[in-house]
Amino acid sequence: MDEEVAIIMSQSKRRLTKLKLLSNFFENIDVISIYIKTDIIHKLFEENKTLDYQKLELFHLQYTDSLIELLTKIKKKKENDLLAVINEININNQYIATFEEKKADSFETDRKFYSGIFSEHLRKMYKDLTEDKFSLNWNDVLYFHKKYAVEFYRTNADETKLKLKSVPSYQYHDYLIERKLLGRLNIQNFKVRFVCGYRIGRNEYELFKIFQSGEYFIFNIEERRLYLIDDELSDLDTSENFSNQASVMNQLKRRNEELEETIHERKRSLPEGVENVLKDYQRNLENVDIMSKIFDVNEETNILRAMLNLNLNN
Repeated sequence: MDEEVAIIMSQSKRRLTKLKLLSNFFENIDVISIYIKTDIIHKLFEENKTLDYQKLELFHLQYTDSLIELLTKIKKKKENDLLAVINEININNQYIATFEEKKADSFETDRKFYSGIFSEHLRKMYKDLTEDKFSLNWNDVLYFHKKYAVEFYRTNADETKLKLKSVPSYQYHDYLIERKLLGRLNIQNFKVRFVCGYRIGRNEYELFKIFQSGEYFIFNIEERRLYLIDDELSDLDTSENFSNQASVMNQLKRRNEELEETIHERKRSLPEGVENVLKDYQRNLENVDIMSKIFDVNEETNILRAMLNLNLNN
């Protein structure tokens, strides 16, 4: 193989490498098919030393180079478009990573401790009321809503179902506890479980369940009242509280999944005119005698070259 042939084959190999990279980028079946057919032509010349290597070079000049130039131009435009998508994904991932480092485990753990603390608070309140003394510090239970209400408490409840009319109550400092509720608590040894919190405007409410009784009561923080709640429960969402940040993170994750799917679709899709030219290109390779006619300059070449002048912004 003389030097000229070696140069032609080396340049042909470089063109194949470019085509392969382009086919890998686009993941488009037509581009992949053209790469395979071009590789077959290259191998025919590589394995048959009796062929005129100038025809391989002519084939690349008439077909491959124009195709590579066209696809490279489209690739650059797509990369610019995809850059914005990739940047959005990366920014979303940064927010997600920051949130997952802190997570919401502390709320779930504190919620369980809070149930025990509130139970003990109610037990001491009952004891104080029977002994006509006031030793409790309400800050012992008020810490929880101050720490978690903004991020975790539910904001879309019907407040009329949470804010009940006055009922016969005992007064302890500035707080009122329904007499009937205190009796129910005494029967169940003051064991309660925090169910969920509500934050409606500037008002905050906490829903508790009395163990083994199926009864619930509200701690109305703003009005400093505790009272039983029954029929209103059917109109309230009493499921666990979740961080509103967690909700945002889940939205970001779903958004990233959608964006990642669009990346593949955006890469595969080509302008309609380009799709038609690629199909013509394939038909041309399939329907002619590679050894003779494929190297003629014909209408297909002119179409492909014309595509290079397309306004790819349209």
